[in-house]
Amino acid sequence: MPSNPASGSQRDPEQDFAIITELFASMIEAQEGQALTPDDAWINHAQVLAMKLFKQACSVRVILNPTQVDFEDGKHVLFVDHSSATILARACLETFIVFHWIFQSKDPALRKFRHGVWRLGGLMDRLKLHPSTDKARETIEATRLQTAQQIAEIEASPYLGDYKPDQAKRLLKGDWRIGWSWTDEAVRAGFHKKYFQNVYSHFCGYAHSSFISSMQMGEAQSMDDQRMLGLVALQTTVHVMARAVSFYADLFPRGRATLGASSEESKKVAYFWGFTGADMDHLYEGTRECQPDEKSHHPLKGGG
Repeated sequence: MPSNPASGSQRDPEQDFAIITELFASMIEAQEGQALTPDDAWINHAQVLAMKLFKQACSVRVILNPTQVDFEDGKHVLFVDHSSATILARACLETFIVFHWIFQSKDPALRKFRHGVWRLGGLMDRLKLHPSTDKARETIEATRLQTAQQIAEIEASPYLGDYKPDQAKRLLKGDWRIGWSWTDEAVRAGFHKKYFQNVYSHFCGYAHSSFISSMQMGEAQSMDDQRMLGLVALQTTVHVMARAVSFYADLFPRGRATLGASSEESKKVAYFWGFTGADMDHLYEGTRECQPDEKSHHPLKGGG
């Protein structure tokens, strides 16, 4: 089971989760009603991804509540579904990494290009589906038109030239993650490389029914053990949310203003859980690998 650098502290992850989610929700709400030109409507997907992350994180917390299943014979089963919480925590990691990858650049044209290749990947996935109703067939036809328009937009972008010819071909076929990995982008998003590799590998094991995940499921018979395993997922989720708060404040002035006007306890939670890769180097045997863009972007730390 991967360790969490904050797990040895005296902070309560459940209480901190409540604080960080309320803060993040306030930052998202601060963006509502902001006027966008038709050409900038795609930026709304930043809000969509932020809300997706928020809802996934909230579901992690809800799943940690004990679940009781009652049967007609009067018997019941009581458990904490730490396995599903872990899988959802993995989804939180991926959602934030994609959010960061698309919108991290200060160049609006690059943001739009990355959003476009991400969108193309989704459209291409839809075209692989097998429609069985008239409504579904209409949706597929509309998707074909959207796909052609999106490909034309990508082909006209100078950023397509940053890819090797074979990569560009795959990109235009919907392989939007060509040329990068979850680990590389996690490091750029502020996570420590070794920490992320440990946590992500462990969480993927739960998503793909690895032996270790099944073993832990079998060994965790008591509610306390199940809850302990679930808290690992919650702690990771709080860390992801704190990184999201930091990035959202960098991305949107209204979000930054909301963070600045928040309570001292909210700032303290965002600061504590918003640790970056550089903050964790000492935990990994004092070794340091060359990592891309490993500069703190936490608004409370004065990163630029």
